[in-house]
Amino acid sequence: QERPKTTKPKGPQKVLVELSMVSVAKAALIILAFYFLLQFVNEIGKVIVIVFVAILFSAAIDHTVNYLERKKIPRPISVLGIYLVLLFIVGFFISNLIPIVAEQLLELAKQADNMVKDFMEGKGLEDIPFSDKITPYLQNALHGIDEQTVISQLEGALEKVANQLQGIAGNTWGAIKVVFSSVFNAVIVFVLTFFLVADKGSIDRFIMALLPSRHSKYVVEKSEAIKDKVGHWLRGMITLMFLMFVLYLIGFSILGIKYATTLAIMGGIAELFPVIGPIMAGIPVALIAFNQSPWLILWVIGLIIFVQQIEGNVLIPLVMRKATGLSPIIVIISVLIGYELLGILGIVLATPVAATISIFIADYMSKDK
Repeated sequence: QERPKTTKPKGPQKVLVELSMVSVAKAALIILAFYFLLQFVNEIGKVIVIVFVAILFSAAIDHTVNYLERKKIPRPISVLGIYLVLLFIVGFFISNLIPIVAEQLLELAKQADNMVKDFMEGKGLEDIPFSDKITPYLQNALHGIDEQTVISQLEGALEKVANQLQGIAGNTWGAIKVVFSSVFNAVIVFVLTFFLVADKGSIDRFIMALLPSRHSKYVVEKSEAIKDKVGHWLRGMITLMFLMFVLYLIGFSILGIKYATTLAIMGGIAELFPVIGPIMAGIPVALIAFNQSPWLILWVIGLIIFVQQIEGNVLIPLVMRKATGLSPIIVIISVLIGYELLGILGIVLATPVAATISIFIADYMSKDK
């Protein structure tokens, strides 16, 4: 009986890859083209942002302009009327509310030293039941935190924001400059928005001119859905932020919380951040309440829970029922990316951009099925 033949293991094989000069040149050209494309996008990035902001504003006011048009009011007159109302509201807000907030922030910066020290040392906890059990946990949690670093950073941040607010207090154009980086950009946004809304159908024609014909028709078909979703979100978010500000202001004032106006504004702005927003806004409230009276923290927690219940069960179903429908985690990621790219303006644009992208993704997924 013959033994099966054994084959010796072969050594490592060499694979020769031939690259022609044409292939190398093509790869180099692709890399070079991609590099120049990135440079081009970087250079015109501001223009893209301005155009998108104008489209966002036009989507927000288009519904109102359509309603006024049905009442026989010409579209250009309606847009100018909306501009005047918005400028009046912004001017009133800047003239009356911002000085109060700036003053409260400066006062808070002066008190930051004592507030942080009292909190780190757990002063006032002796008035709370089971304080002997709570104090060790608090001290253990705060162990290793440099008190002076916290104080200096907190004071610096508060004073910086307060000084910026004082600089724009009573100056509507100053506030606009903070948001849009310059008055010129703001004027361009308002002018673009005017022409996009005043001439019905101009948004669709603008998209047709901006994109290649094979893509523009599809985008125009989806533009109505985009305008509806973005417009509902923006109007709903502004309404929700204002209502939350009012609820917090009433609640903090009743409880006697110091700096109630500033904290209420923070609570309203926090609505831009789902889930984590109320937590972020609640931390300074808890710190201030603790320094007034440790017992007050319990009332503050109860108030925040009560307001959140009103928001979740009443306000969101009423105000945001036609909003984006995005997952909170998607919104949070979008807001963080937007802030990294464009700062405050990026926070405002993040959710509408995500909502717009979601429309195309949903359409692609439905066609794929």
